[in-house]
Amino acid sequence: MKSLSPIAKYSFGAMSLLIASHASADTIFGIYAGAGTWQSEYSGSVGNPSATMDELGFDENNNSFYYIAVEHPVPLIPNIKLQHNDISSRQTGSLNSDFSLDNTTYPTGTEVSTDFDLSYTDAVLYYEFLDNWLNLDLGVTVRKYSGQMQAEAFGVIDEVDVDVTLPLGYARFQFDLPLTGFSAGFEGNYINYSGNSVSDYSAKVSYMFDSALDLGIEVGYKAASIKIDEDDIDTDIRLKGPYAAAIFHF
Repeated sequence: MKSLSPIAKYSFGAMSLLIASHASADTIFGIYAGAGTWQSEYSGSVGNPSATMDELGFDENNNSFYYIAVEHPVPLIPNIKLQHNDISSRQTGSLNSDFSLDNTTYPTGTEVSTDFDLSYTDAVLYYEFLDNWLNLDLGVTVRKYSGQMQAEAFGVIDEVDVDVTLPLGYARFQFDLPLTGFSAGFEGNYINYSGNSVSDYSAKVSYMFDSALDLGIEVGYKAASIKIDEDDIDTDIRLKGPYAAAIFHF
């Protein structure tokens, strides 16, 4: 993979800015967790020469995700959130033009089976700038894509390993409606470098049940864009759709 020194400079600069701001951490140690499913609709293209996701047979797929976040009252030390997102699907489609992932070109009209795994794991380091009925978190996400993209036709397989790590800017805003258990918020990550860009966001509404265990539900809308042209990886894929999750806090 090519050197991402501009990204590294961005990451260190962002972290320095956050530390210099002397943002206060959570006054009470807390653990937040959740797991859910995302009904993703695919669009965009992949490969060089490329094929659209529609040509390759991608329409909708249920992708899962889960996370855990730990917040603490220690000043200057960031809170941390770990999240894994499963983005994988196997489909079959008929090509309207030539298509290649790496070394093999499949001609127009070929029926190709594809197996894409663009799953990733995030480690988010963030500070709480607001922590009451209005919540604002800012930080940096270190994201690692680990999977593969594979195409097969007539017994010929073309495969590319996906092993990319990059930092993204992170932001989360949440509004809690006092005494109701309801809240609404927005969460997102973004980076743009050398013509490549990776981003995702979710807009959500959640409800915490009035119980001793602080269990709740969350529904919302998620969207993601993965545009990477690095070495053998050539993607311009977009996903969007509704999601639902069970959430937990103590």
